[in-house]
Amino acid sequence: MEPELSPPELDDADVMVGSLGPQSFMRGALPGGFSGAGLQLIFAWLGFQVLSSTLWALHLKRLAGWSSLPSYWGEQLTARDVWEIAVNGNLAEHPLGFWTSLVALGFLSWAMWAGWKIQAGAAQQKPGFAPWILGLLDACVVGILPILLVESSLIWILQKLASSGIQGLGWLNLVGGALVRLTAVSAFLLQWWLCRINRAAAPGWNLGSWGALGRHLGRSFLRLWAHPVEWGLLLLGGVIVRFGLHVMVLALAWRWGGGSPARVWAFLILEALVTIIAAWLMGWMLRVVAGFWAHDARLRNEIRNLQRRAVGAPVQAHVEAPVEG
Repeated sequence: MEPELSPPELDDADVMVGSLGPQSFMRGALPGGFSGAGLQLIFAWLGFQVLSSTLWALHLKRLAGWSSLPSYWGEQLTARDVWEIAVNGNLAEHPLGFWTSLVALGFLSWAMWAGWKIQAGAAQQKPGFAPWILGLLDACVVGILPILLVESSLIWILQKLASSGIQGLGWLNLVGGALVRLTAVSAFLLQWWLCRINRAAAPGWNLGSWGALGRHLGRSFLRLWAHPVEWGLLLLGGVIVRFGLHVMVLALAWRWGGGSPARVWAFLILEALVTIIAAWLMGWMLRVVAGFWAHDARLRNEIRNLQRRAVGAPVQAHVEAPVEG
């Protein structure tokens, strides 16, 4: 009896060259932001952004005693207010307060899990806890060092430009440096999203053999770094929109002050609106990642089947969201 033939190993670099970039899945990811897990993500971010801010204002009132900040949330603080809160209000020892920290952590955890449900649902996978947490460890292994290297290089360039003494370049370093750091955090989250969805689809999410684990890490790494420009522009655009909207609301609150309850409620409503927009954008990005991953996994499955046909090996049945070996 002839031995069973097996196809050659996939060349990961060649596969990534032929795969579509994330921009190809932006339009298809638009629906679904206001249903199911998408609504959970929005409510979780609302609780984190608005409720925790309100609790922090009440915490400041307890520390300072006489400040009217919680009565007119958004009031323009004087230098005396800031000094009293920071120095005489014991703010250094209790900067956030117990309830602010507890509520913020709870809503943040809910938002992270809702995001995982959005991504897994879009990729037709089960949102298990093991792939979620192990994917975070994978991202630490393959993502932290290269992201830090790129971030440090860009920060170094901006600082060199700023040291020239040209005023415009100084502002570029100030604003650009903040955007680079925030984009680096988003890039690490993206690496986590790619690692966890690949684990969820793997036969046996623990990837027991070293070979399977190495292929999983390598492919998760390439799915980010084979399209650095596209991912970078998406991440940077998301950072500018999300944080820019929040900064605009805070700047408006600082400029107008909180002279009346109507203004305070107006600021809270505006903050809630921009939080909804930011949460929707995050859910949209998660669906873009899911679509990109499903396409890449399907492409690998088709290439593997073509290789099997070439050597006369049995062809694997097509599946909607191919798993990774």
